[in-house]
Amino acid sequence: MTLTLEDRARGALVGAAVGDALGGPVEGWTPDQIVERHGGRVHGIVGPWHENWRTARPIAPYHKGDGHVTDDTLMTHALVRVYEAVRDHLDAYAVADHLVPDLMSTPRWIPELEAEALPLQRIFLAEKWMVTRLHYGHADPREAGTGNIVNCGAAMYMAPVGIANAGNPAGAYAEALDIAGAHQSSYGREAAGVFAAAVA
Repeated sequence: MTLTLEDRARGALVGAAVGDALGGPVEGWTPDQIVERHGGRVHGIVGPWHENWRTARPIAPYHKGDGHVTDDTLMTHALVRVYEAVRDHLDAYAVADHLVPDLMSTPRWIPELEAEALPLQRIFLAEKWMVTRLHYGHADPREAGTGNIVNCGAAMYMAPVGIANAGNPAGAYAEALDIAGAHQSSYGREAAGVFAAAVA
């Protein structure tokens, strides 16, 4: 069977969601803690770290585990919706014009909350920074990521950029760096470009 570009694109998005669901329940825990909690390495779907996930601190109220995806997949879906709206390559202005309003205004099913809510209510502080800087602060989208937490935030949802630039890693890298300027700086922005290039 020959895989089409559409098959590969779908596989990249599904694979990202599956990886997110597998890794979510152990995110932030050390290898020793994971081995102790799960009796070894995680090789499949596991339950939440805390059985009382609704009230356990510091994780509450998120149900990480049992196959739930995290904000990584929520952000990936949001970026796919931006591509669907724009129907072209994206830049930092597309983040301000489309991604931020999507996060703020349209309730979606949030698996970890087991409820419908605004994605803004689930995303992490580094992603909320975009809303603060772009919607409330009216920052230039190309530079809005300056001063944000430098982490994996922008990289986690760049698979769609690689797909939109399939076969063109240099184009994916450049587009991801432009998009990520609204979110991150330094190696956080660079990681977004490298990941998009790898997907492409």
